[in-house]
Amino acid sequence: MKKLIHLFFILFFFSVSVRVYSQWTAAGTVSVTGTYPSVSVVSPTVAWISAGATSPQVFRTTDGGTTWTVISTTGLPAKALMCIWALSDQICYVADGGDAGGTTGGDAAVSVTTNGGTNWTLLCNTGGSAGFFNGIVFSRSNPQYGFIESDPPSGAGNAFYVQKTTNGGANWTLTNPPGVSGNASGQNSLFMIDNLFYGYGLNAGAIMRITSDGGTTWFSGTLPVTGTFTSAAAFHDNKQIGLAATSTSFPSVARTTNGGSSWTSISLGGSGTTTNSALKWINGTNTVFFLGQIAASTAFYMSTDAGLTWTAMTAPGMNYFHFDFVRVGTTVTGYATSVSGAIAKVTQTVTLVSPENNIVPVNYALNQNYPNPFNPSTTISFSIPKSEFVTLKVYNSAGKEVATIINEMLSTGNYKEVFNAPKDLTSGVYFYKITAGNFSDTKKFMLLK
Repeated sequence: MKKLIHLFFILFFFSVSVRVYSQWTAAGTVSVTGTYPSVSVVSPTVAWISAGATSPQVFRTTDGGTTWTVISTTGLPAKALMCIWALSDQICYVADGGDAGGTTGGDAAVSVTTNGGTNWTLLCNTGGSAGFFNGIVFSRSNPQYGFIESDPPSGAGNAFYVQKTTNGGANWTLTNPPGVSGNASGQNSLFMIDNLFYGYGLNAGAIMRITSDGGTTWFSGTLPVTGTFTSAAAFHDNKQIGLAATSTSFPSVARTTNGGSSWTSISLGGSGTTTNSALKWINGTNTVFFLGQIAASTAFYMSTDAGLTWTAMTAPGMNYFHFDFVRVGTTVTGYATSVSGAIAKVTQTVTLVSPENNIVPVNYALNQNYPNPFNPSTTISFSIPKSEFVTLKVYNSAGKEVATIINEMLSTGNYKEVFNAPKDLTSGVYFYKITAGNFSDTKKFMLLK
C-alpha cells in the first residue's frame, strides 16, 4: 500500500500515541547458553535471536513465536555472539565479543547470512586484542542506513571501531571515532535515526557518544542518572528528543530535548535496582518501551508521550535481557529474550503522530530497495520535489514489463511502496524504473524463491 510521508505541523507532535495498553505474553522458548541473548524483529511473524557462551547460537521464528528453529552456525567463529540484526527471514547479521566467553574481547568479527543461515560469511573483524561488538543497528525509517560498533580494538580510551552502510548493507565503510579516556562502550546501546544522526553509550561515567554529521565529528553528553554503564538509548525521528539509561539507573532514565547536548532525569516509577536496561523508540510515534532486569524478574514500562510519563506493563515472570520491535502501519510487534530461553511477545496499536521524514525533498531520488534479495515482497522508496505524474514499473532482464507499481499523479513528498512479486515471476534479476516528469532512474533487484 502506497504511503506518502506527510509534513505535520509541530502542534500535532504531542498527540496521544496509544489508545489501549497491551501486555507481554509467552511466545515460546529457545535453548540459550550465556547471559546475553539478543533479538532482532523483522516483521510480526519473523524474528531472530543470537546467544552463546563458548560457541555461537542462532534461532529464528517465521510463525510469530509459535516455533523457533535452530539455525546452522556453519562459518561463524567459535565465539559468544553479542548482538544481531536481521533484514529479512534470509538476511541476518551477527557479531561476537572477540573471545569464547564474550568477556575479555579480542579480534571480534561480524558475520552475515543471505540464505537463512545455511552458511555465514565474514563481513569484517576488528583486529587487535580488545575488540568487542556491542551492536548492529539499521534505521527503522530508512533501512538503507546502518552501523556496527565495537569497543576500541586497542583497548579502552583508544579509537572506537565503526562500520557504516548507506545502501542497505551492500557496502560498508570503516571509520574510527576518537576514543574517550578510560572508556569502552555499552552493549546494545546503539541507536540510529538516519545517515547523519546516530550514536552509542559508553561504559564509564554515564556518557552518550553522538554524531549529528554522519561521523565527521562526535560529541559526548553526560547523563544525570546513577550508574556508569550506559546500556540503552533511543531517539525520536526529529533527532531532538531522546532517552538514555545506564544499566542501574532504574527507576530513572535521562531525557534530552536538544539532540543529546543536555539531559534531565525522568522517573518511570517502580522500585528496585536493575542490572541491565534497554530502550526502544517506535519510529513515527511518541511511543517508547523500557526493559530493566531486576534480580530474577524484569520491569517493563511504556510511554506514549515521548518519555515524559510511563506506565508499567506485565510480563511472564522471567529475567529478560533484550527486546526489539517493528512497526507495520499502526501495529507494533515486540519480542523480548530471557536468560532462561523463554521468549515474550507484545502487540500494540499506535497512532502515527509525526512524519518518518520531516524534510521536504529538494531533489528527485530513487533509492535501492530493501531487503534485496527479496521474497516475496520488498520496499522501494523515492522522492519527488514537486507534483508530477509518476510511473514505477518492473522489467525482467530482457526488458519486458512485468508489473506496474505506480501510474498516477503524486504530490511533493517522500514515498515508500511495497512491491509484492506476482506468483508467476521466477527467481532472477529484475529492474525497477521510475519516471517523474523529466526525471528517470532505474535500479536492479533480485527475487529469490
